[in-house]
Amino acid sequence: MQPERTLLAWQRTIALLVVVGLLFLRGSLVPGGDNVPEAPLVVRVATMAVLLVIGLVLGLHLWFRWRACEHGTRVPETGRPPLYLARPWAMAVLCAGVLALVGVLVLTVLLGL
Repeated sequence: MQPERTLLAWQRTIALLVVVGLLFLRGSLVPGGDNVPEAPLVVRVATMAVLLVIGLVLGLHLWFRWRACEHGTRVPETGRPPLYLARPWAMAVLCAGVLALVGVLVLTVLLGL
C-alpha cells in the first residue's frame, strides 16, 4: 500500500505543477485590470514550456522506476522493497523548477513586466 501512496503523491505534485503553470499562462483573472503586473506572453509561454518539460521528465522517471521496481514491491538487484520511489535527482529537479517559477513570478511583480 505504501508504494502506491508515494506514486500517487508524486503524480499529484506533477499535476499541481502543471496547473499552476497554466494559471500563470492565463494571466490576469480580470481582463484589462492594471492592478496586478502581468508578464509578457513570451515569458509566460516559456515558463509553461519549462514546467511541462519538468513534468514530463519526472513523470517518465517515475513510470520507468515504478515498472523497474515491480510496482514498488522490490528492487531487482537486492530483492528488497525500494527505499524510495524516485531518485534524489528527481526531487532536486522539482525543487529547481518551483524555485525558477517563484523567481519569474517575483521578477514579474517587482519589475512590473
